[in-house]
Amino acid sequence: MPLVSLRDRPRKPLLILAACSLPLAGCAQEPSPLPAKPVSVMVPAPQPSPTDRYRPPSVQDQKINGPLGGMNKYLSDAELAALPRHLRVHFATNSSQVNALGRRIAKDNAQFLLKFPRVDVRLEGNCDQRGTQEYNLALGDRRAESVARILEADGIPATRIQMVSFGKDNLLCDQNNASCWKRNRRVDFVYHAVLGGK
Repeated sequence: MPLVSLRDRPRKPLLILAACSLPLAGCAQEPSPLPAKPVSVMVPAPQPSPTDRYRPPSVQDQKINGPLGGMNKYLSDAELAALPRHLRVHFATNSSQVNALGRRIAKDNAQFLLKFPRVDVRLEGNCDQRGTQEYNLALGDRRAESVARILEADGIPATRIQMVSFGKDNLLCDQNNASCWKRNRRVDFVYHAVLGGK
C-alpha cells in the first residue's frame, strides 16, 4: 500500500469538520433574558423541648381558644385588667368531674362575674381527638355543665351563663400523644360584656 502524505490527502473532510466545530469552540454564551428565580428553602420552626411547660397565651390572642372558640368581646379596660389569670379548666380522660385546681379556677371566674354584672360568660366544652364525635359532644356538654354548676353555686345566675360543646372539633393541639390530649380536654371561659349594660 503506497504511503500518502498529508499533503496528498483530500482536504474536504477536514474542512467540513472544522466548519462544524466552529460554533462550539470559543463562542461566548448570551446571558439569559430571564433572571434566575430565587430558591426558597423551607427551614422548620424550632420546636420547644418536651420538658418545656405549657404557658397559656394572652387573653388577646386571636386563637386563644382554638379555631372555633370564641374571644373575649366588648370588655372595658377595667374588665380586661381584672380578668382572672386562668380562663381554662382541664379534665381527666373521659371525665366531666372538676378537680380541686379546676374548682379554684371556676371560683376565681365566679368572683370576676360577681364584680362585673354587665359581663356574661360562655363555657366552651372541648375534648381530645380520640373517640367518636357524638360521644365527645356529649362529654363536652357535661364538662361545661359541671363548671356552670360551680358558678351557679357561687351566686352567678344561670341567665348569665351560656354553654356550648365543640366535642373534638376545637383542638388546641393536634398531635397524637398524652400531653396534647391533656391540653384539649378542657372548658374555656369566654367573656362578653352586654352592650348598653343590664
